[in-house]
Amino acid sequence: MKMKRSRKQLYIVLLLLVVMVTVLWGKEGQKPERLVLSWEAGPATTQSITWRTYAPVDSPAAQVTIIQPWAENFEKNAATVAASTEELTTADGVEVFHHTARFVDLQPGKQYVYRVGQNNLWSEWNVFQTAGLETEPFSFIYLGDVQNEIFDLASPLLRKAWAHAPESRFILIAGDLVNRGREDDKWDNFFNAFGFIPRMVPLVPAPGNHDTAGEETEMDGIRDVDPLYLIHFALPLNGPEPDDFKETAYYMDYQSARIVVVNTNNYEHPEQLKWLISILETNTKPWLIVTHHHPVYSTGRDRDNKELREILTPIYEKYGVDLVLQGHDHYYGRTGKVVQNKTVNNNAPGPIYTVSVSGPKMYEHNKTFSHLMRKELGETQLYQVINVAPESLHYESWSLDGRKVDAFTLEQKDQGTELVEESK
Repeated sequence: MKMKRSRKQLYIVLLLLVVMVTVLWGKEGQKPERLVLSWEAGPATTQSITWRTYAPVDSPAAQVTIIQPWAENFEKNAATVAASTEELTTADGVEVFHHTARFVDLQPGKQYVYRVGQNNLWSEWNVFQTAGLETEPFSFIYLGDVQNEIFDLASPLLRKAWAHAPESRFILIAGDLVNRGREDDKWDNFFNAFGFIPRMVPLVPAPGNHDTAGEETEMDGIRDVDPLYLIHFALPLNGPEPDDFKETAYYMDYQSARIVVVNTNNYEHPEQLKWLISILETNTKPWLIVTHHHPVYSTGRDRDNKELREILTPIYEKYGVDLVLQGHDHYYGRTGKVVQNKTVNNNAPGPIYTVSVSGPKMYEHNKTFSHLMRKELGETQLYQVINVAPESLHYESWSLDGRKVDAFTLEQKDQGTELVEESK
């Protein structure tokens, strides 16, 4: 009788342990992670936020309120916004849940705080700022490929960039965010390397060739990005048809600049080119900035995107693009103003092209286009800070060890823009 009672008690203890572990694991699995700010609509009055959980969440939500002097007041003043959920099974067979909340009707030029989660299981409160008036200056960070050894060797550069320019309104990444878009551990490294930064500063990514699902997924001539790339962001839905370009080609107007993201994995697709022309020719902002992954003028050895150049440069020249921000070649290069593959005067119309790299992977130099370059630099991890005002655009490139390696200013003049090189 005593043995039976002991066995019964053991079963009860084991059952309680199972219940406790299940509850604790469920709560742990519902903790928000990989929080990322981005935009689906206008940056002055909206903000989108995505995050992930390992376990399903009954009522995922976000709370938001305008910032106040005492954090104790955040919760009682916050509006609660229901989030949508998308389920995904990773290449490793792990089921995960990505959530998206959309804040609308925000006030321009204001700081807000938000948190995400459900019921009594919330993230910390984080701060973001909406875009302001076109007349107000702003800055943003531009990064080339992060891609390799992200947590170990790209972390210092990513964090130093933010520490250098903490008031930057967004971080633009010119493709190859990770080395293999379908591998979730690479994305884990990406978000661990950035830390809390994407919770406060929105990311504006362009798709690179390493962010795709692979050549075997091509349909109708379109090389698709991996679902893991798309599910981490909530990006503008103003891109070209067909839907395969959803969130990989888009544009946004931020104060005095129109920022256009082109998917150069599919640069020749007629629908994207038609869309690109329409977005460029309808621009009314003082500055027109384009970003994409593959360079027009390659800096990496044995590379030359001749067909891409022949298709895109006439469009950029005709419609007055000021600056083209690129990655892919893992060797820094920055041209003067270039028209029809030739350098033109500093006060003549013409785009400036840059190639940069933020991660540790480096290539040897391609000298084919050195005659167009005002600055070239290899074996150096870099970040760029771009300051934009209606009358001027100032660009600086900084190395991991704290050197300003390149800088120039574009100034608005009656006849157009003038390039002013910073003296060395």
